[in-house]
Amino acid sequence: MKKWTKNPWVLGIGTTVIGGVLLSLALDWINGVDWLSTISTVMRFILNAAIVFLNFKIKVWWLLIVIAVIVIALFIVAKISDVYSKDVTPTFLHYTKDNVLGFSWEWDYSKTYDGKYTISNLHPVCTKCGMRLKQGGSYGLGMKCLRCNTTKDWKDSFITDAQMLIEDNIRKKYFNTQPNK
Repeated sequence: MKKWTKNPWVLGIGTTVIGGVLLSLALDWINGVDWLSTISTVMRFILNAAIVFLNFKIKVWWLLIVIAVIVIALFIVAKISDVYSKDVTPTFLHYTKDNVLGFSWEWDYSKTYDGKYTISNLHPVCTKCGMRLKQGGSYGLGMKCLRCNTTKDWKDSFITDAQMLIEDNIRKKYFNTQPNK
């Protein structure tokens, strides 16, 4: 269902208008009055209200004051929202560690030219001591911790796959929002 149909204002006004029309038709039916006369009376009232509104005499200086007040109000709202938007940092920026594909990973974020964030400096770390793992072994198919000599098998696609899973976690908010220590 569309978002606007769930709006409480739309529901309240729509229910009132539809209920009023149905109640009016029911009362006309009970009283034996032609229901088209009620509809024509309502339409005449709407037309007369529009004509009165459009023929309202207004001074130019009233318009200028209203326009000036609207411009000043929009300027103030823009300044206030700009101040608040600069102070708010996205919660996912605290998400810099996770276990993915059997490895512990750490990364940073960098801001792109269009203001969006991207994952940078993504690297696997040792699950025992937390040191960054070094790629090695025959044909570079192993990861080794230089501090505790832990080794793990490695595939070249792990970094790309890990980044895709981390980005999906961020998109779906599957991450811990508590700052890492």
